[in-house]
Amino acid sequence: MKSLRGFLKANNPFNMSHSYFMGSAAFVQIIPLISAPIIARLYSPDDFGTYAVFFGVVAIISSFSHFSLQNAILLAPSDEEAARANLLALSVSLGVAIFSAVVLFCIPEPIFINLFGTNFLKLAPWLPVTLALTGIYTCFYNWWIRRNLYKQLGLNQLILGFSTAFVQIGIGLVGLDAIGFVWANIVGNVIAVMLLFSVVFRDMRVIEHCFDLNYAFNTFHKYRNLAFYTTPAGLINSSSSYLPDFYINSLFGPSLLGQYSLANRMVNMPLGFFSNTVQDIFRQQASEEYNREGNCEKTFDKYFVLMLMVSIIVLVPFILILPYIFPIIFGDQWSDAGRLIQPLIILIVIRFVSSPLSYIWIIKGHQRLDMFWQLGLLILAIASFSLIPAPTIESTLWNYSIICGFWYGVCVSVSYYLSRR
Repeated sequence: MKSLRGFLKANNPFNMSHSYFMGSAAFVQIIPLISAPIIARLYSPDDFGTYAVFFGVVAIISSFSHFSLQNAILLAPSDEEAARANLLALSVSLGVAIFSAVVLFCIPEPIFINLFGTNFLKLAPWLPVTLALTGIYTCFYNWWIRRNLYKQLGLNQLILGFSTAFVQIGIGLVGLDAIGFVWANIVGNVIAVMLLFSVVFRDMRVIEHCFDLNYAFNTFHKYRNLAFYTTPAGLINSSSSYLPDFYINSLFGPSLLGQYSLANRMVNMPLGFFSNTVQDIFRQQASEEYNREGNCEKTFDKYFVLMLMVSIIVLVPFILILPYIFPIIFGDQWSDAGRLIQPLIILIVIRFVSSPLSYIWIIKGHQRLDMFWQLGLLILAIASFSLIPAPTIESTLWNYSIICGFWYGVCVSVSYYLSRR
């Protein structure tokens, strides 16, 4: 263990703000574990399933709502250029949110029912609001990362985690259905945006920059590869990630999707906080190493060991015991949830290890390669559900896990190769 700590401290060491940031993210992982037993008794499997469909739609649209220009906030060599990239990314994301409102108004209800089910109609009016807040938060968050404000972001994560859980419980006590999840998400995003706003507003006023259509065009042209290659790749990746939710909802109904969704949430929500935190630090340190030495070898090795150790020590044992602890913690109505997540153990582990490391593809300018990899992922995901016959949902999920897990293994291998070029 001492040798592991020494290895992680060598080259691009964690400073105190990084440690606080990661510690806060680790503590936030506990919040859904504490609140979930209460929430699972306030909301039904149908509610979880309906919200899973809504959240999947939000995630897919959000994956392209910035045209990936939020990455330019970090990649820009000067604060002036980063400020213009920030304004451009904000404008694009808000434009997508407004356009989604127009689409919701124009498309007939039967189309939404055929795609997402009847229950989705109650949540659909809140889609543009959720998209707008998510877009603003993403831009503000990336600005804080550029400013190296990790300690403050750690505090914001704690506030966001607690506030979302409290609102979900409070609305659930009133007796509302899946709309409670949507309102809790909106309240959490509003709080998060308010916490980040002051620093962004102050910096944007201090930095000398101009922003008009000409500057917007020039900024977009410089980072056009992000829009043309990273954005489709992100859209394909998000579609692949939420494909199981849509298939389960369509083939087996929202109740079974709710069982799967709760288990998926208990695994991937804490993983998301941790992996996103690691990725934020990784992309900063990997970018600095690349600009300094022309490669990301040392940063890649350090974070590969970190993610692999967390997978072996924490992630795998946690997934294996889920079928035994779910009925005890959440009640008998959730007895199927644990067994539905176990077939995905291969995919979850390899994807967890890959998640921060694949940012090297963007650093090295291989957006086109990333897009083709994401396209391959989507094709394999569709094939695993549609083309390979399976008698049960468990066997279908095993097919999905093995096939797509192999593809994520290819991603890790390519990332390793790129880190040394």
